[in-house]
Amino acid sequence: MSGNIVFSDILFYLRKGRMKGRKKLSESAASGMVALVFLILGFQLALFVTKVLQRPAKVGAIVAEAGGASPDAVVMEPGSFKADVKKSGRNKGAGTSVPAPKRRIESFRFDPNTVSEEDLVRLGLSPKQAASIGNYRSKGGCFRKKEDFAKMYVVSDTLYARLEPYIDIPKLELNSADSAALVRLKGIGPFYARRIISYRERLGGFSDIRQMMEMEGLDSVRFSGFRDDISVDTARIVKIDIWRDSVALLARHPYIGEKGARRIGRFRTVYDSTHWSTDNLLKEHIFDEEQISRLRVYLK
Repeated sequence: MSGNIVFSDILFYLRKGRMKGRKKLSESAASGMVALVFLILGFQLALFVTKVLQRPAKVGAIVAEAGGASPDAVVMEPGSFKADVKKSGRNKGAGTSVPAPKRRIESFRFDPNTVSEEDLVRLGLSPKQAASIGNYRSKGGCFRKKEDFAKMYVVSDTLYARLEPYIDIPKLELNSADSAALVRLKGIGPFYARRIISYRERLGGFSDIRQMMEMEGLDSVRFSGFRDDISVDTARIVKIDIWRDSVALLARHPYIGEKGARRIGRFRTVYDSTHWSTDNLLKEHIFDEEQISRLRVYLK
């Protein structure tokens, strides 16, 4: 019912009431009826304005479906459209198929214990997969051999088959490794890591990986768990001078000890420097052949 019809009906009944002499509407009731009329007119005006405002939005949607640009089009953040296309493979606004952009996958040698997440992405992993491996390492995880990398749930069999020839896990060099690196060895915890470093300092460095078993508590069974993962650089060995170093310093060396250091001290006192040689140490029975053989690599 329109506002004009309602208003005419009210006037009709008002006139009819006056003409027939019926009970007249009070002045306040008449004012209320007029207010009601304006309220109805205002409501219908609001509906009309709403419909008018909605019409451009519909037109914009039709233009967008037709492949045109809408004045109210949302500007997407850089990369958001790219991610949506990769997921759906279709630009729904234009209605045309858009192929997902291809990533360039590289192949190069890498150590899974130290490779960056950015390089893992270059190798073909997704950023999420690379972050998962980084999180594993940050919690103390370690790849001791190639097969350990394949055990990661984010590394598929196909991916591992492609990357396996490029995985390069270097052996741990004992004479330069710190305690954090040593605890990555199978069977080596903080206690044995401290013991290894202490023994290495007394020796001056390892000349052979089998010297690890000279330490108390580190037997062949434990050693077999990591022997293939370690190496030694003999160039890092700190050598001693048995003819000039103090007796106290010589006594710290595992292959000399306090008894051997005192004997060397007496030998240096009895004989002048022209007699200072390992052959003469053998002749004087200060050391035997086996002791001299082990010690020779540590002598200046």
